[in-house]
Amino acid sequence: MNKEELIRTVSQETDRIIPQDKILLLLNKTVEIISRTLALGEAVKWAGFGTLVLKESPPRRIYSPSKKEFIVTKGTKSIVFKESGKRKKR
Repeated sequence: MNKEELIRTVSQETDRIIPQDKILLLLNKTVEIISRTLALGEAVKWAGFGTLVLKESPPRRIYSPSKKEFIVTKGTKSIVFKESGKRKKR
């Protein structure tokens, strides 16, 4: 499902009480707030759905076959979603 399909579905599920442009604004603001919160190092917890956390991977020393030497990679940051226990399939 892409963004347009999500907006259309939410609009249909709410019997078109909320116009699609308002839904788009709400979704964009939600993503902006989640991004800002994660950038501050805080987790975003949504009861019954899951948690978004920013995971930092430290730099690693790896062997590069093309250069025939060891190199150090940059540390990375990635967003990790941990599903709520209530949503997990059993």
